[in-house]
Amino acid sequence: MDANSVTAICATVIAVASLVVSITEARASRRHNFQSIRPLLSLDCLRLNSGLAGIRIRNAGLGPAIIRVTTLYLDGDEVGPWEKQVVDPLRGTFAVWPNFSTLRPGKPIPVGQELMILAVEDYQPARDAEFWTAVTQRIRIHVQYESIYGNERQEAWFEGSPRHQIELPSHERDDAESSINNDAQTEPSQYL
Repeated sequence: MDANSVTAICATVIAVASLVVSITEARASRRHNFQSIRPLLSLDCLRLNSGLAGIRIRNAGLGPAIIRVTTLYLDGDEVGPWEKQVVDPLRGTFAVWPNFSTLRPGKPIPVGQELMILAVEDYQPARDAEFWTAVTQRIRIHVQYESIYGNERQEAWFEGSPRHQIELPSHERDDAESSINNDAQTEPSQYL
């Protein structure tokens, strides 16, 4: 093997290695770009001292969330999408007509935005007990969403209040109540 052959082989190996490094770098960069704008929606119920009570959706991620599909479940039965014509019959059953925000397909939820999707502004325990029971026990919401890249579907669930869902035998209740109290400390205004 002469010097020219060794030089040609070395140049080919270096070119192939540099191609592999470039492809790996491009994939890592693309993965980073996806992760840097990934949305994270959460739905929860809250009741504030100011009187506001209801269901809130918020984007705690790094990029906007684009709503794709929403589904409302009432008492375990699928009712339809989270839209005015589907939710209005439920709103009419409460003592006070609650405020409502739709979650139509294609609607963006910007980073850091909090939106009350069903709420009473002046909550009164005696008057709005049926509303609070619906929010904490009867209503479930499923939301499918994606990032602005549109490549990965994610989902978020609203399952009511954990306090109202835990059905444990009496000997296990003490442990569950202590974990609920820890959750309540992270959101002190959620349960009054």
